[in-house]
Amino acid sequence: MTPNLRHTWLLLWILALWQIPSPAPAADAAKNDEAYAPHTPTLIFYLSELKNQQDSDAIQASLQKLKSIRKVNLSLARGYAQVRFDSHVVSYHQVAQAIADAGTALGRKFDPRLKVQVPTYSAESNAARVDAVFAGKRLNQRVHIVPLDKTKGEFLIHFLPLEIDPAVAGPQGFNGGHLNHPIHDAPPRGLGLQFSYVAEDDTNAPSR
Repeated sequence: MTPNLRHTWLLLWILALWQIPSPAPAADAAKNDEAYAPHTPTLIFYLSELKNQQDSDAIQASLQKLKSIRKVNLSLARGYAQVRFDSHVVSYHQVAQAIADAGTALGRKFDPRLKVQVPTYSAESNAARVDAVFAGKRLNQRVHIVPLDKTKGEFLIHFLPLEIDPAVAGPQGFNGGHLNHPIHDAPPRGLGLQFSYVAEDDTNAPSR
């Protein structure tokens, strides 16, 4: 191969390498606040009596006092707070209580509630087995679960008042695993059924 030909091939090889797209930097995922993080759910808390910006500001301020709160979006029109947090630092119940406390200070009863879904609730013997989980004595000391639409397996979780113990560092009261594990986990630990907490608002679905 002549020197000129070698030089030509070298230029072509360099140009070819130049055209190969670089992989997207892994750091981009870290910039996205919705990037996956273990035990960091995004939940929709539906609210009552959410009326104005003062209510919204009070909820924001109350939630920001909790450790690990990563995002709070409020919709006055739809009446909900979308909250992202680490449930191994603060519980679902503590988030709900912070919202309720903001309402109490304003003379409002926000009644924060979560919607959960068990899509196969009405199939076979699932209803009786799921109802048995919902009827658990310890669970009912923390929350009250009511049906929205049993044919779709949709339920609302209403939170009972929670007395926060300042001496306890970890989550207190009801937390996500108290329903997720007994319903979703594979037998014999759980029922092995699909189960989810609603993270996005559905304008066509009821929330009361």
